[in-house]
Amino acid sequence: MEKPGIDVFYVNYTAVCTHCGGVIQFGDPSYFNNREGVYVWAFDQTLLHARPPEPPIIRIVDEVKLQAQKKCLHLALRLLVQEKNVVDTVLSLAKEEQYCKVIALLESKTCKLVEEINAEKCLASALHQLMTHCIVDSNQLLSIVINESYPGIEPFLKQYMK
Repeated sequence: MEKPGIDVFYVNYTAVCTHCGGVIQFGDPSYFNNREGVYVWAFDQTLLHARPPEPPIIRIVDEVKLQAQKKCLHLALRLLVQEKNVVDTVLSLAKEEQYCKVIALLESKTCKLVEEINAEKCLASALHQLMTHCIVDSNQLLSIVINESYPGIEPFLKQYMK
């Protein structure tokens, strides 16, 4: 038994005493004592069972969602061009799906990302630019993105078109 202190390693596991068979759940790092008020800590810990790592989530983007992303990206870029926050070259680059170049123009730096850039990442960057430059209502846009995703973005962006 030990009162927890500095440099005590905390894990969220169940400890079983090999001497008496008692079991304790280390579930709350701020509460290590039992009902009698005695602090309990496990020494010489051995991991008996480990959960396998969670498999990565592979998101499949169907054709409908992909087209919605591209349409919303084009609208967002048109708004940025309209407000003269970015050159109109981005529109042709987006149409040609040269997303690395689009992001380079949006963020005013060279694109050195090693990962593949898709329409969704480009759209996220464009929406971020719209909010940064106070072109759209950022709170309303954020709410739409969180709750409705692409079907809600398109009409929202269209209302800002001149």
